[in-house]
Amino acid sequence: MEPLPHHKHSAVSSPKGGDFRSFQERIMQMESRHGLFFILALAIVVVNWTFPAAVAQEELSAETREVLSHMDHASKNLSDLTAHVTQTKVTVVVNDTSVETGKLFHKRSKNSSKTKLEYDKPELKTLLIDKGKVWIYEPRINRLQEFDLGNDHSQAEFFITGVGQSGANLSKSYDVKLLNEEPINGIKTSVLELKPKSEKVSSMFSKIQLWIDRTRWVPIQTRLTETSGDYFTIQFDNIQLNPHLSDKIFKLNVPPNVEKIKPLSSRSES
Repeated sequence: MEPLPHHKHSAVSSPKGGDFRSFQERIMQMESRHGLFFILALAIVVVNWTFPAAVAQEELSAETREVLSHMDHASKNLSDLTAHVTQTKVTVVVNDTSVETGKLFHKRSKNSSKTKLEYDKPELKTLLIDKGKVWIYEPRINRLQEFDLGNDHSQAEFFITGVGQSGANLSKSYDVKLLNEEPINGIKTSVLELKPKSEKVSSMFSKIQLWIDRTRWVPIQTRLTETSGDYFTIQFDNIQLNPHLSDKIFKLNVPPNVEKIKPLSSRSES
């Protein structure tokens, strides 16, 4: 992505140690009214990502290993994809549901990857993950937010797309379990449950579920469940695998007078 002009600029420092919770709450209060909870949540998680030392989980079942193996094989043959996306955030306590729709573009190369989400409802908004950063452009208020993900942008892309992580990496970072088989819009899927081993991740998300298409072995639905019981579901329709996307699709065009802010600064020091 081309360097962007710095205009109105504000920043909130990254947390250190025990300040993580208060920092997280401060950011959520600041941005939840703009419907960006999930994006900020994944940014906070990734910025503060801490892989535990090798933590053993119970032996994976043969069925779970089979699903992971199929996903690994499909991933090796995947260079890019597009899909229509429906994101649903459910707040259980107040029985509130909010829905956003748009189109997903994802492209991978040997040493890098990039993801773009173009939202069309309820309002126009663009999210771009590239070169270790997340940009969120909101044309209605002419604002561009930037999040630094450091070297862990693949984790953010995994939260959004459900692809990009090998079975070995999933087993390292999560306790993985095959729950059942379940049809989604007539498509047979295997449902995987992932429980984070990292304390910082598990403090926000109690589990992640993936509905894996048993024909193409890519997720057609993902769900992140917060510790509060609220959950965020992403459903993928009209998936096209390897459509040979142009790099031009991943350029973010913003006006010269855009307001640029950085809710999160660089990765916190330990």
